[in-house]
Amino acid sequence: MARLDGAADLQRWRSPPVLRLLSTGTLLKGNHQNKVWRGMAQLPGSTEPGLPMVIKWVPKNEVLAAELACALAARALKLQVPPGALVLAEKVDLPDLPRRVTGATTDWVICYGSELQWPDDTVARPSQAPAVEEWTWQRLCDTPQGPAGGVWDELVANDDRHCENVVFDGSRWWLIDHEYSLPGVAKIMKRFAEQVARQSVVDEHAKVNILAQEVLRRRPNDHKMDTLPGSWQQFRQRLQWLADQAQHWQTGLAPVDTILMMTHIYLRSIDLRLPALALHLQQRLARPDPASLWNSPSPPPARKTTPRRPV
Repeated sequence: MARLDGAADLQRWRSPPVLRLLSTGTLLKGNHQNKVWRGMAQLPGSTEPGLPMVIKWVPKNEVLAAELACALAARALKLQVPPGALVLAEKVDLPDLPRRVTGATTDWVICYGSELQWPDDTVARPSQAPAVEEWTWQRLCDTPQGPAGGVWDELVANDDRHCENVVFDGSRWWLIDHEYSLPGVAKIMKRFAEQVARQSVVDEHAKVNILAQEVLRRRPNDHKMDTLPGSWQQFRQRLQWLADQAQHWQTGLAPVDTILMMTHIYLRSIDLRLPALALHLQQRLARPDPASLWNSPSPPPARKTTPRRPV
């Protein structure tokens, strides 16, 4: 088990990151794939003030686990991803839940909660969609969070970074929404211990890395993304410590403990990928053209041909 001394910022995760919703959530409007609310959440039995959270319902346990694992791993690597937790909520406190959820026999649901990072509304922004996208990428790429975010998305094989899942709080940019990270892990969850399965996790590539592409296009000479994998290695012990803690998380609630077990496997997967990150990034940066790994799906398998018989 990894030892970790003096890392006060990680000590909160010695216990399972499971909170309860304190009151009725406020449904957030917008182009969300899943329902999203804002609300206050708290550790069960705690007397501390509640935390403002963005709470998201997703239909699959492995997606909840991926979101939680990415939030934890990012904290270990000191990246700008909001801390996350599983949030237990009474159905009546989440307005407009899908009917298939409200019709189930249980009175509560498990959601993913992300600590709310308030967007800065004092900065003038464009109002037209293309201009908003350009404004977002330009300002994000000009900050340290831009290159770091591009390398992070490579580490977790996230191909769903777009300008609506980053948040500017007036000082820093935060990366949110990791539903599509490490999709291959969900497929091999039950046989993760097998060496061939673990190797497939290491080898997995995202089809696109939009943020890294934007950074490279705007900062071709000073992005320094290729230096980050080596510097992140110094944080690997923090990542392994979190994975060790996750292995022992138990709440006594079987559906919650299943997700926590999956979270542990996702954390181990991210740790496995960290030593190979430099190679993945080198492959990603080597061919920054339209036919490269930036935006091309995996090539189709070669067609088998039958040799012609001599005439």
